Amino acid sequence: MKRIDTMSIRDILRHHHDLGLPRAETAVAVSVSAGTVSNVLERAQAAGLSWPLPSDLDDDGLRARLYPPAPRESGYAQPDWDDVLRELRAKRKRRRVRVTRRKLWEEYRDEAEAQGGKAYSYSQFCARLKAHQGSCGGPAQMHFDYEPGLYGMADFSGKTLALRTGRTETDVEIFVAVLAHSNLIYAEAVPDQTVRHWTMAHRRALEYFGGTPRRWVIDNLKSGVDDPGRDDIRLNPSYREFALHYGIAVLPARQYRATDKGLVESCVKAVQTRILLTLRHQTFFSLETMNAAIRRELDRLNEAPMAKHGESRRALFEPRERAALAALPAHPWEWGEWVERKVGPNCHIRLEHNHYSVPERYIGRQVDVRAGERMVEVFLERGGERIAVHRRKAGRNQYATLPEHMPENHRAVCDIRRPDYGDILLGQARRIGANALAWAERCYASRDFPEQAFATVKGMIQLADDHGGDRLDVLCAEALDLNRLASGFLRERLKNGGKPDPPRPEPDETIPSHGNIRGGAYYRNDEGEATP
Repeated sequence: MKRIDTMSIRDILRHHHDLGLPRAETAVAVSVSAGTVSNVLERAQAAGLSWPLPSDLDDDGLRARLYPPAPRESGYAQPDWDDVLRELRAKRKRRRVRVTRRKLWEEYRDEAEAQGGKAYSYSQFCARLKAHQGSCGGPAQMHFDYEPGLYGMADFSGKTLALRTGRTETDVEIFVAVLAHSNLIYAEAVPDQTVRHWTMAHRRALEYFGGTPRRWVIDNLKSGVDDPGRDDIRLNPSYREFALHYGIAVLPARQYRATDKGLVESCVKAVQTRILLTLRHQTFFSLETMNAAIRRELDRLNEAPMAKHGESRRALFEPRERAALAALPAHPWEWGEWVERKVGPNCHIRLEHNHYSVPERYIGRQVDVRAGERMVEVFLERGGERIAVHRRKAGRNQYATLPEHMPENHRAVCDIRRPDYGDILLGQARRIGANALAWAERCYASRDFPEQAFATVKGMIQLADDHGGDRLDVLCAEALDLNRLASGFLRERLKNGGKPDPPRPEPDETIPSHGNIRGGAYYRNDEGEATP
């Protein structure tokens, strides 16, 4: 460890012993690390020093008391092996740099040279460190025997492959999953670590395995865990839906505890050395070609014998673990993203530049929308009643509208503006009866343009809805005989109870007598026949 100046040593002793500050506050006050404070206090205690320091103790004497010369072996300065091991085994904070043996050797070398001693070479330093580690012993390690089909694990590889996009290269993530009993590995490249690609990679992994284990151990990452910093771990909502669909109990590992998923960590290393290193010189222009190459190397890895078992992963999986996996669901899980939307006055919600209808009674309500790969589902609340479902639209400004979601007056307007509205009306007239269909077709033929008869035919259809189709079909036959092509005629006939109008009496006309009127006798000849 690098030594500090004597002024800082005196400040540390004064703040801790005279002012009574704890080590953490002493470190802040003196602007050094807490580890440095602990090191100085431990050395001072070993040297029998406290505060105040003896008045005759100068800086050189203080340094000599705290940092005595290291005992020599064959002329070489001896490192403080306990301190070196403590540095190597210290718990590393997230995103902090891990100390290396070379860095510790460099610090030891500089300290030995400063004291006029001779330092070991790096190789000798590592050899003696390894011997010291063996004499001190390391942390105990536990071996697990996993039952077939019980556990699976997943993680991202820290190492990546490069995907060429134009003139630049983009690093893609490598997803790795493993079945714990047989060590069967699945790996694929995904664009990033977002929850969508994390979850969909899980689906493809289960399809590769041909079944699902009952428990699944994952890293404590944001794609899988809603808030990784919480003590009560809760899964990401979309990832939880995936787990429920496949009947998997997801068990996130503890933070900074890689040993909770040590098996997948070792498989990640195997993927890095057996697959990524093999493909490092290849250039990929798409994820599809990259994953095809990964799959080829993955099959070789799973077929290769393992050193400890003498059998391949595939050979262990087929007879022992495949049958123990639970069957996949009949329908694969679809990715879906949950968003909140408000139902607009046009009975639609807007999602990614497109519009989807919702029943009229929910206008103005906040709803939860699940946007899947192919379907859009609308719920009153997440996990509650589903009030609408549509196929997902491509493009922009597209409308997905179900007629039953619209008010009745809106439906009528929408139908009129459809290009096949005339055929729709004829189809409705056909359902009423043959006479109604013939009456509608004659209405179309009697106008200059068929569109001019739409309102007339629509009126006839509405009368059939109100008074019954059979009754109206009979009246349409009468209207055809009389060539009455107006829905008003049918309406009046219905008001009269469907009875024919009483015949009008013929007027009794007589020809008046006049000298200029010749009469019928004038035009007859003697034989009583009319004159031509």
